[in-house]
Amino acid sequence: MFSWRSQKQFVVFLVVIAPIVVAAFFIIKGLIPVATCFDNKQNQSETGLDCGGSCASCELKYPKAITVFSSRAVLVSENFYDLAAEIENPNEFLSSVRVGYEFKLYDRFGLVTTRIGTTFLYAQERTLVIEPGISTTRSAERAEFRITSVDWQEKRDLTPTIIAEQRVYSVVEVQGKKQSVVDITLMNKSAYDFAKVEMQVAVLDKEKNLLGVNKIVMEDFLSQSRQVVRSIWPREFVGEISVINVQARANIFDPHVILKPQ
Repeated sequence: MFSWRSQKQFVVFLVVIAPIVVAAFFIIKGLIPVATCFDNKQNQSETGLDCGGSCASCELKYPKAITVFSSRAVLVSENFYDLAAEIENPNEFLSSVRVGYEFKLYDRFGLVTTRIGTTFLYAQERTLVIEPGISTTRSAERAEFRITSVDWQEKRDLTPTIIAEQRVYSVVEVQGKKQSVVDITLMNKSAYDFAKVEMQVAVLDKEKNLLGVNKIVMEDFLSQSRQVVRSIWPREFVGEISVINVQARANIFDPHVILKPQ
């Protein structure tokens, strides 16, 4: 049994000391910040500053900017230009389901016209952005290209495998006018049937000057099948053809692109 003195001390503790201890605990607790994914500190299980572990991946939080290597304007015929820019996604695991971009075409007096659009990029993909058939009454001298927006997502899907098995260049005459033609045989080695595939063609001479670009959309490209596609320019290229780059791309981020089995 507690003595009267012990009982009195216990009552004093409960009435006076305990509330002070409890209050001090909550005050100290309030002074110690709770670790979060937004506290500008590397804590918890994070592998970087506020990223990795229980937080969003570091690559998603701090994505590398898309690299723009070049932008060019190619005269197709009188008052018509094709615009092309070469870009690359340097991120290892990030893809972009939507990349907004802007082309600006200039002559010696200033801005001639602007063209905006969107594309997509797989992780570590290098590709061309092409805007064909730009009409203007002024003689353009240069093109500028910039990325306006990027929607990053962690997408580790493999890029669809569509290869160019053959490229054949020729010059044909139609109604007395010469045309440059490239016949391309494509093979869909992917496991999927695609409702839409976009093919890009770039023709260069020995000095790597861009002679012509084109963008062609193909439909219903079945798995393990081939398609022969013809790219035509309304003039004969000047100079010796050295390289014909072909890239076929299917946007698997679009749910309507992959055909479902019947």
